[in-house]
Amino acid sequence: MSVLAFLGGSLGGGEVTLILFVALLLFGSKNLPQVARMIGKTMEQIRRAANDVRDEVMKAELEEEKPEKKSDPEPEHGVPVPRPPKEDADDRVAR
Repeated sequence: MSVLAFLGGSLGGGEVTLILFVALLLFGSKNLPQVARMIGKTMEQIRRAANDVRDEVMKAELEEEKPEKKSDPEPEHGVPVPRPPKEDADDRVAR
């Protein structure tokens, strides 16, 4: 749902002018730059917090999807599982 739904979803030139005029009347010409700066900093903090939450949720989902890796497979019914031979660094270079 859009925050600006009461304005029809988008702002035109008349609406922006009206909002700026009301802000000028409420805060005065001397305080308006400080108020705008404060609003900008607050919006940036909210955006960063939202990004942090999104990243944490995505990280948790990725960790949840990862299958746990077992170091050695368990043999079934006493049958040993074949393992590849261990190679030295020299053997890998010679191939």
